[in-house]
Amino acid sequence: MEIADLARIVDSARRSAFRLETLPQYLVPQEAEEFAEWRAGRGEMATPSSSPWLAHVAERVASGVRWYRVHVLDQPLSDYSRYEIWGYRANQAAGEEIYLADREADLEDVRDDFWLVDDETAVRMIYDHEGRFVRPELTEDVGPYLEMRASALRHSEPLDDYIARRNLRLTA
Repeated sequence: MEIADLARIVDSARRSAFRLETLPQYLVPQEAEEFAEWRAGRGEMATPSSSPWLAHVAERVASGVRWYRVHVLDQPLSDYSRYEIWGYRANQAAGEEIYLADREADLEDVRDDFWLVDDETAVRMIYDHEGRFVRPELTEDVGPYLEMRASALRHSEPLDDYIARRNLRLTA
């Protein structure tokens, strides 16, 4: 499966697009400059007018598709995780529902990253041990992914609640 296939699957969502993230860092070339700017204290929050991705999310949400994610976090938070939480506020402003969960909250076995579209199609996101994306992989059975999503949601809390309860400092 190619990345373009994944994009088509996610874009085909009629009811929902769910993303589970489980890594402490994602080495994404498109984010390298923004991450460096954030670490230097010069990060600027993206908006749907400045980010094609956020514009796409806002458009999909406005069309009635529930767009949501859970990130299962390891403690202590890595710099990348704090950067990502900082950036999630832009996704939330675009209409995406963001939930965060600590791995120690009974989520030790939740280690697969994936997209779940309309509760019918699951695509595993395969990364190397450092967090570099390798490939998407269409799965045969969505059952385990429905269960992982349910567990992650059960142990998560909304972005703003997570930030406030932990009094997170989201600067470098």
